[in-house]
Amino acid sequence: MDTGDKAPESVEAVFARYGNMLYRTAFVMMKNQYDAEDAVQDTLIKYMERRKAFEGEEHRKAWLLRVTINGCKNRLRFYRNHPDVSMEELSSYYEKHEDMEVMEQLLQLPGKYREVLMLHYVEGYQSSEIAGLLKITEAAVRKRLERGRRQLKEKVGGGTDG
Repeated sequence: MDTGDKAPESVEAVFARYGNMLYRTAFVMMKNQYDAEDAVQDTLIKYMERRKAFEGEEHRKAWLLRVTINGCKNRLRFYRNHPDVSMEELSSYYEKHEDMEVMEQLLQLPGKYREVLMLHYVEGYQSSEIAGLLKITEAAVRKRLERGRRQLKEKVGGGTDG
């Protein structure tokens, strides 16, 4: 049941609309520019190969994020030892200095906390939506958000109770 996706959107249009979001997602997970670019490219190839219509724009966006996240997880299974992320690379995607400091600390968190914090605070998803994207329970999302926030607060704020 298609509610507004009359013709498939071109890869160029999808990249123009979602490329930056997909790259940020992949970069946070992969911690380097080249693997992040490869993950986005793989996602766009899968988009081109997809034959089913999307139920709407939110469905398309969620599908793109899910494919990107899965692609990154698959890559990470094979590449366990990645070099540290260059903050100069990341700075081109975040304008404010405070954002860079938080992102630098976010990248130091375990992957399961990084991805839920990024999806919630950077991309604006709610717990229920994140649960669907990551294929985990809402309770697990909330617990990861709580633990991730606590770890991030300790890194950024110096370790107060919370």
